[in-house]
Amino acid sequence: MAVENAINFREICSLLDISESYKCTINAFLDNVEKCTDKHYNDALNLLDTFFSNEVKSNSLVNDLIFCIINSNFDFLKVFKSNKLRLENLQIVYESAFNENKPFLKEFSAKDKINKEVKKNLYSTPAVTRFAPEPSGCLHIGHLKALLVNYNLAEKSNGTLLLRFDDTNPVKNYEKYEKEILRDLDTLGITGLKISHSSDYFELLVDEAVSLINKNLAYVDNTDQETMRIERFEGIESKMRNINNSESLKIFKELLQGRAPGYCLRAKIDMSNPNKSMRDPVIYRASDKMHGRCKLYKAFPTYDFVCPIVDSIEGVTVVCRANEYKDRNEQYKWFLENLELENKPEFNDFSKLNLEDTVLSKRKIDKLISDSLVTGWDDPRLATIQGIKRLGMHMTALKDYINLQGASNKTNVISWDKIWAMNKKVIDPLSPRFMAVEKINCVRVFITNFEGLKYTKNIPLNKKNTSLGSKDVLFSDTLLFSQEDGFVLKENEEFTLMNWGNAIVEKKVVENSIVTELYIKLHLEGDYKSTTNKISWVSESGAVTATGIEYGKLLVNEEFNINSKIDKQYYVESSITNLSTDMKHVQFERIGFFYCDSPCVFHLVPFTKQKRTY
Repeated sequence: MAVENAINFREICSLLDISESYKCTINAFLDNVEKCTDKHYNDALNLLDTFFSNEVKSNSLVNDLIFCIINSNFDFLKVFKSNKLRLENLQIVYESAFNENKPFLKEFSAKDKINKEVKKNLYSTPAVTRFAPEPSGCLHIGHLKALLVNYNLAEKSNGTLLLRFDDTNPVKNYEKYEKEILRDLDTLGITGLKISHSSDYFELLVDEAVSLINKNLAYVDNTDQETMRIERFEGIESKMRNINNSESLKIFKELLQGRAPGYCLRAKIDMSNPNKSMRDPVIYRASDKMHGRCKLYKAFPTYDFVCPIVDSIEGVTVVCRANEYKDRNEQYKWFLENLELENKPEFNDFSKLNLEDTVLSKRKIDKLISDSLVTGWDDPRLATIQGIKRLGMHMTALKDYINLQGASNKTNVISWDKIWAMNKKVIDPLSPRFMAVEKINCVRVFITNFEGLKYTKNIPLNKKNTSLGSKDVLFSDTLLFSQEDGFVLKENEEFTLMNWGNAIVEKKVVENSIVTELYIKLHLEGDYKSTTNKISWVSESGAVTATGIEYGKLLVNEEFNINSKIDKQYYVESSITNLSTDMKHVQFERIGFFYCDSPCVFHLVPFTKQKRTY
């Protein structure tokens, strides 16, 4: 097994809803497998066989994962099969998974051969791919799969990714969002792309439309929109379908000048075709406005007409797009053939990225912004690139997770907890640690045996990654605890002050069920292993006030969630003011990971909030 595959299996294992004992065993199993020797293969198999002999309850997710690992490496599978008679427990698990997956194995084997051949062809020569967003909003996570599939194919084949702004509709103001999309790409680390606009080709597209009319392959139509929709659905030809070419050409020229209201131009393909995208699609629509970049026409070409022509002209070799467009592939090819375009791109379809409880509609996002329910396209509650970045998503984690889904046609609904779990693994070693105390009802703590003046001690920002540097922690005779911690501590209890040592509660002051003060004495020679409570604290002197914002679901039952943003105030140790500007992620110990959005304003990273257990 290649190490990269082992890493992928580890990632899959970490995302499965299985017990820690399963995860530890599978990771130990993979430690041996990736060493790629017969001895380690045998050690791995014996480890699993022993694990399953201990009356471990069967788990179909684990069974499937083990089945995949064993079958992913021919040499490993060979060792397993030679030893299977003495691996009785593992053999039962393997055969169970084999029988459950048997119906899919033949299909997979056939598809695998095809996919390998397709990939071989795709990567054998430099591919030219394109990413063609409409610049009517910022990029969101739904765009990301299409972007990365195209980017990865171009990169792996030593080819080129083109960025084309699909700016065909003159009614929309595109300039602002073109800049935002370039910013999004820069955030993702994708730069230096060749940029074009669909509107660059407007004159050529008009020529191609005229060519179709002259070939009796396009006609003008003034059928109203609703009637046209019904006729296309039922396969009924329009009353205008057989208008003569010269009349059609005359009206089309008027359409371009805004003098043919109610008309459009349709391709004449096949109204009886079972594929409804072939039933005379509209290829030009009227507009009452001139285009901002091409002030020649008051009509604009449709996306379905633009794509095949511009793709061919720009030298695109592979069109990678979501399989929701699959029915239009036939239409795409029809335009290439009938316009006699030499360059004919191949298709690489993949499933659309589906995320649970996520608003991706530009119309809905615009409405939320106009109603002042969110602050803009970069609001952390939105699944835009800038929004989830401000929520604490590291772009490496995001890209890795999307790439893990691959370019398959399998449709999955992805839950956010899995993406954020991968994100936590990325940000954990990059995050400096700071102690923080929630401000509301915080407890003043007096140390009765503190000697001398306050002092500082230098400790690592992250004990797991000392390369991040260090910080000065202020030690003084007056501390601040959270109300939670003050409440749980009992008089005469010995506990541990994090980054300091043990202490004993001498006195606890409670007013109206709220702990207001604690009096403690240091007992630094005490054993921290013997204490139940490890308490985070901040010196009152020099404590910095910071805002921590927790974001929740934007919508609940399709209605705006008024509790989707909760602000909290914290006292944080003073060294946080020295935080380097390139350190955007931090951990407030025993609270959670946060993203530093602006000085002393932090956004809680989802699924990192630490649960307190007392």
